[in-house]
Amino acid sequence: MTYINIIKMFLLLPIIVTGTYLANVYNKMQQPIPKEPVKVAKVVDQKQLSCLADNIYYEAGSEITEGKAAVARVVLNRINNGGFGSTPCKVVYQMTQVKQINTDTEEPFWIKVCQFSWVCEGKGNPNKRDPRYQKSLQVAYDVLAYDAYKDIIPRSVLYFHNTSITPDWPHEVVKKIGNHIFYRKSHKHGHNQTHKYNTVTPTQSFPEEKV
Repeated sequence: MTYINIIKMFLLLPIIVTGTYLANVYNKMQQPIPKEPVKVAKVVDQKQLSCLADNIYYEAGSEITEGKAAVARVVLNRINNGGFGSTPCKVVYQMTQVKQINTDTEEPFWIKVCQFSWVCEGKGNPNKRDPRYQKSLQVAYDVLAYDAYKDIIPRSVLYFHNTSITPDWPHEVVKKIGNHIFYRKSHKHGHNQTHKYNTVTPTQSFPEEKV
C-alpha cells in the first residue's frame, strides 16, 4: 500500500464510520416502537356513578385517595360477593328490617338498618362543587370504568368502620387506611381478638359510622 493510499484511507475513515452510524440509526427508526397497552374505559352508568361517588364522599370525603378507593372497592367487593346488591346503588342503599322487643310492653317492633349510616341519616344531596366530592367522583369513575385500585384491599374485604368506634364484630381485621379499619369475614368461631393490620398514612376524616 502506497503512502498516498494510506492517506486516502485515513481521510475516508470518518465518512465510513459516520455513514455506518447513520445507517444503524435509520434501521432502528424503521423498527416498530412497542406500544403500551391502551386502557379502554367501560361504559359507566351515570346513576351508578353518582351512587358510588356519594358513598365515597360521605364515608371518606376527607380521606386520602387510597382511603376513598378502599371504600369504593368495598362496594365492588360486595357486588362480586353475591350476598349483597348487584349494582353500586343497590349495595349503597341496601336496607334490612330488624325485629326488636319493647322491654316495657314486650311488644315486637321493627327498625330499619342501613348498610351505610349516612343513608339512614337522610343525607343524599352532596355539594358537588366541593373539591372532596370532585375527587370522590373521579375515584368512583376510575373504579367503574377501569376497575382501578384493585390492590388497595383484597377482594374478600366486605366491611369497614371508622376508628372512632369499636364495634364487637366477629370479623378479621385486614387493613387500616386513614381513619378506617377494613375487615373480611372470619372463618374462626367467636369474636375477633386480634387487631393487626397494615396501615396507610392517616388523614383527618368525618366521623363515619360502621358499614
